[in-house]
Amino acid sequence: MRSKTLLAAFLLGVGLCFVPVLGYGEVKDWWYDEEKATYMELRLLNARVDYMMRNPTTFLAVGFEYDPDGSLRRNFFPKHIGIDTKGKILVGIIDNRDAFSDKAGTDLLGGFQMELTIIYSFLTFVSTEMNTDVVAKLYSREEIPLGYFYQGKYHLWEK
Repeated sequence: MRSKTLLAAFLLGVGLCFVPVLGYGEVKDWWYDEEKATYMELRLLNARVDYMMRNPTTFLAVGFEYDPDGSLRRNFFPKHIGIDTKGKILVGIIDNRDAFSDKAGTDLLGGFQMELTIIYSFLTFVSTEMNTDVVAKLYSREEIPLGYFYQGKYHLWEK
């Protein structure tokens, strides 16, 4: 009995010697890339999170991006539409709850206008005027373009 107790105490002592070593370590430099975020990027991320948190059951999937030099236009709109995104906030809206799946024409544009007005209320701290500062694009759940907003006008997406 005494030898079993001595063996258990010895194994416990040896085991405890290795515990501090398991917690020792350092973060590898390649593990993360440090990138500085601009104030605008932080505010747009904050707006996105606020929109989702304040509309937990009805929010659409949204993304905000600021385009300081107009280079993001080619990823957002084709050339033939002729939209200038320089210095504007790009808003991508994906209909993840099929709110617009059965709508067409003026019903689609009316619903898009209502949703964009709600979304814009979260951008008022970085934008002075929705008609001049925001360009938006509405997608279906399958990410097919349905419509867009530019210079205060709502348009259906043309083929």
